[in-house]
Amino acid sequence: MSRDISINISAQDNYTQAITTIRNANQSFSKDLTGLSSKLDALNKTKISLKVDMDKAQQTLQKAEKQFASTRDAFDKMFMELSNANYENVRRNFDLVSDSAHQAEKDILSLTGAISKSEHRAGAGWSTGKSLLGELATAGAGKLLEDTVTQIANAHVTSAYGSDAGTMFQNALSGVISGAAIGSAVGPPVIGTVAGIAAGLGLGLINGTTSINNKKDDAFKDYVQEQYNTIKQSQEDTLAHGISIAGNREQKQLSFGTLLGSDAAAKDFLAEMAGFAVATPFDYDQLATISKTMIENGYKQDELFEELTKIGDAGTALGMSSEDMNYVAASLGRLRSSEQTTQALLNPLLERRIPVWESLAKAFSVTETVTEAEVQEMVSTGKISGVEAAKAIADYMGAEYAGNMDKLNQSYQGLTSNLENARDNMDAAMGEGFAEERKKGLQAQTDYFEGESGEKLKEANRMIGEWRASLENLSEQYERDAVTAVMTGDISSIFSDDIKNRLMGLYEEYTEYASSNSEEAGAKMGGLLAEAQAIAQDEYNASDGAQLMIDSNKKLVGRIRNDAALRDEYHNAGYEMGLVFSRGAASAIAENSVVKLDSLTDEERELYKQYGGSMRGGRKQAYGLSYVPYNNFPALLHEGERVLTASEARALKGSGSSTISITGNSFIIREEADISKVARELARNLTRASALAI
Repeated sequence: MSRDISINISAQDNYTQAITTIRNANQSFSKDLTGLSSKLDALNKTKISLKVDMDKAQQTLQKAEKQFASTRDAFDKMFMELSNANYENVRRNFDLVSDSAHQAEKDILSLTGAISKSEHRAGAGWSTGKSLLGELATAGAGKLLEDTVTQIANAHVTSAYGSDAGTMFQNALSGVISGAAIGSAVGPPVIGTVAGIAAGLGLGLINGTTSINNKKDDAFKDYVQEQYNTIKQSQEDTLAHGISIAGNREQKQLSFGTLLGSDAAAKDFLAEMAGFAVATPFDYDQLATISKTMIENGYKQDELFEELTKIGDAGTALGMSSEDMNYVAASLGRLRSSEQTTQALLNPLLERRIPVWESLAKAFSVTETVTEAEVQEMVSTGKISGVEAAKAIADYMGAEYAGNMDKLNQSYQGLTSNLENARDNMDAAMGEGFAEERKKGLQAQTDYFEGESGEKLKEANRMIGEWRASLENLSEQYERDAVTAVMTGDISSIFSDDIKNRLMGLYEEYTEYASSNSEEAGAKMGGLLAEAQAIAQDEYNASDGAQLMIDSNKKLVGRIRNDAALRDEYHNAGYEMGLVFSRGAASAIAENSVVKLDSLTDEERELYKQYGGSMRGGRKQAYGLSYVPYNNFPALLHEGERVLTASEARALKGSGSSTISITGNSFIIREEADISKVARELARNLTRASALAI
């Protein structure tokens, strides 16, 4: 008997799953390959740049070595060592990049083999290998060749013709190479390549021009900012110098006020002295010192400048320093205040080559000639008073050396000194203005600190100081108590129960290490104490006082932020200045072409608008302008146009001798009004033709 037997067959497609797995792996490989190719491309670019830098560094090092070998100078040695360090640094970077590039190439080859094997198992065969090679070529070789050629060419062109030529050449060459590659890929072999080269060259030149213009604009902006910074710094320097000079002169005025009897007399004298300093080789401080010495030795105020001129002429002729001239003035003053002339009083003058004996002999040779020997005898016997001798010597210097200060004053050194004195006076004016106005603020601030508000502020500062000190005390207490707890087991109540338990555990460990006498005991004990300090800091940070400080700081930041948001002027100053400095040459050109209507009168403004004036410069008068309405009327002129003077325009306007014939025209008059229309049109065209024919 036959039986029906049913057999169930279960078939599972494991092959399809394997194929899917392999394909997914290939996609992952392709992504990794693209990343490696990009990495290799970047490394090769860096490698080329570093190679150029390394060659330059090597050349610099060779020159430095030659220079040091020829001079053996310490500075040249230092420069050679710096050059060597720079070369070694660039060389190391080059080696590192080269190694990285080599490893990337190995990784690409390894990944290529893995893809080939997986695609072979999936049945991809030759077509996949071909696609892979195409991807490699596209990702690396073409770009590497382009970068290599452009880098090398740019280096040579820049060296020969400058950076602008190098930039233009690099962009043009890069455009040509890229254009050729794109053209050959998307078009017929020859025509596409040629078209791509032409397009790439054009785009490269445009990019190069844009790059150069950007560099010029950056240089323009840098120039503007540097000028601004220089001017602002000069103003600050002038003010600081002026304040210093003004303060010094104010002190001198107080001193001379005592010598001359009043502040007004001192002020007038010092003002005259400042002018005298500009007109002579003396500077202000030298004159002040010498004048003070002369006043202290009996000279009157109205005598000072005459005597200073005599001393200055003699000092200039004899090559004295300002200290010498000051000593001469003091010596003449002491001589003048003495009853008798002595050798001791004359010696300082003789030591500075003042012809003392000759001047005295000349002064006393009134009725009969007196020799220098006789004068010396008169001095030794006390027959010449100090007043007579001082006057005779000063008068002799004034007559014998007259005009020497004026001669020096016209020399380079004298003019330089005069300029410095004049500049000091200018700076002092700014300093005096600042000081006079600032005194009001200083006094007001002093009154504020010493008044009722100041007392309240003192109390507030006292309380703030106490609070800040309490925080420091609290921080130190936490640290002391935590460290003490670990070392002794005496745990302060300032800590919470959890921290107490933790400190007790640290104490037990500390005690164990302290009694072990092991080599690591010291290190372990130090670590436990450091942990105790960390616990103390954490506990302090969590304390009410520290949290109050944090909360106060947060509120302060919030209030500053809220206040700053009320008005843009509070916070926009830096941003606005940045915007101003970011504007380049184009902004300056546009602003220079703007007509400032505010500078015009009401009548001129209306005429300007009536004749087509624009806020961005004058109207382009392509068909001429029948009349210029006012002086300095702006207009943009064009090549081939002509501008007449007022007299030429009047002569042209008055000449009506030309004959105009209208032929070949037929006019259709439908109504009487057409006659006027035709006449107006004829007049307008005749006027325009006449203007264009000038």
